Amino acid sequence: MGRVFLLHGIVASGVLLGASGSASGLEVWNKVVFNEIHYYVPGFDAHNEYVELVNAGGTVAFLDGAVITDEGEDGMPEAVFRFPGQHGGYEHPIWPDEIVLIAVDAVEGEIEPDLSNADWEFVHPSDDNDNPDVPNLIHCAGSDIDIALANVGDGILLATGTDTTAAIDCSSIVDGVNWASVGDPVPIAWTVCTDPAFAEGIPQGNSIGRCPGGVDGNDSSAEDWFMMIPSPGETNIPSWPTDCWASVTSRPVSWGTIKGLYR
Repeated sequence: MGRVFLLHGIVASGVLLGASGSASGLEVWNKVVFNEIHYYVPGFDAHNEYVELVNAGGTVAFLDGAVITDEGEDGMPEAVFRFPGQHGGYEHPIWPDEIVLIAVDAVEGEIEPDLSNADWEFVHPSDDNDNPDVPNLIHCAGSDIDIALANVGDGILLATGTDTTAAIDCSSIVDGVNWASVGDPVPIAWTVCTDPAFAEGIPQGNSIGRCPGGVDGNDSSAEDWFMMIPSPGETNIPSWPTDCWASVTSRPVSWGTIKGLYR
């Protein structure tokens, strides 16, 4: 995936040892969280949906064996996707402050941002619009479908991978978010199994993102999520300054900046 990070620590046998302790597999207390969800895209939205993860903690974590799904507490037969490897492995690090972009299909959209440089790609086992240059998550459970994030309301979660059977055990949930009018909500943390307030729905063409990026109060989806200009793999940009209770970027936002996100 080509990202290089200069961190205070040493690397030995593929494991970074930093000031705050040794690296480990993804655990529920890691500060790896969803950063942006682009679910309501123009046109045929299945191809150009995407999600971002960010490591808001101070040490490297590893995504080996971790799962992502929009499978909620009602156990609807939706797909469950797993990062390659086993929980506790050290093959797929996510470094402090790193943003990891996961596309439904890592392709260049007609009117959406180009996702062909995504870090990972979801996969539809029997009918996938695959980019062979982007590694796939593994479809490990649920229906023979790609991930599909509903415009009218849905949720998505990240879990350690110790449970891959719907509904995912809340004790393994690292992070989650629910938006709009959700019929099958997901836990937002291993300590928050029922989300008291969902993020508001957004107009088509926008996304939802944490504001500031990576900040997770672990209280409700409504607390941390705001309407964003789609910015895959980049710092979150609020659609309107008042959508965010604090600045998410020191970069000036201009029409040129916004146009540069699209092809």
